[in-house]
Amino acid sequence: MLRQINIKLIDKIKKPKAGNSFVNGLLTVVWVILYPIIIVAGLIIMLFAGLLSIFQNLTMAKAEKEKMKSELTEEANTGQWTIWTGMNGLKIFQKFEGEIRFGPAYLTLKSEPAIKDLDDKTFGDWFFQYKNGLLLQKWNSTETPDTDLIFIDTDTFQAQTIEKNIPSVLWDIVETTNNTLQLNCDTGREILTYKIEI
Repeated sequence: MLRQINIKLIDKIKKPKAGNSFVNGLLTVVWVILYPIIIVAGLIIMLFAGLLSIFQNLTMAKAEKEKMKSELTEEANTGQWTIWTGMNGLKIFQKFEGEIRFGPAYLTLKSEPAIKDLDDKTFGDWFFQYKNGLLLQKWNSTETPDTDLIFIDTDTFQAQTIEKNIPSVLWDIVETTNNTLQLNCDTGREILTYKIEI
């Protein structure tokens, strides 16, 4: 039984005014005068920095430009594929493709040993390791929430689609009982719950 709670106002204490009205008025006038000066000073500093950057770019030697460009290209090429997860001798690598505004990222995956069902497909940044398998979220579209639940058996390196066309990319999964999982998918309007027995 809930405890009954009663509330009653027993006293009011008025807070004293802080500061002097003359000083507050004077500070307001000073702030109004200084505000445009601060903005103009900021614009002048930004203009000076832009001119300095243009001057530096014009005076940089061609060899230095080529060296900088090759370093950036090399960094981009070496940093594309990173290891995402691994289990029972299976390694899955990810390459970032993009992200939904205010939502999750989507990736391209590849694996060692190679699983052909991962090639040329888009996956969400969600996965769940369970016993001898791995659950993944395959995206059918990056425009609308339309996903498939994929299970990869890490003993045989085979992939299979468990559920198709789930209208959500926001997933949460919990183990409820032995060999049973509960997948909760938030569509924004409702939460879909799936019971998975593996």
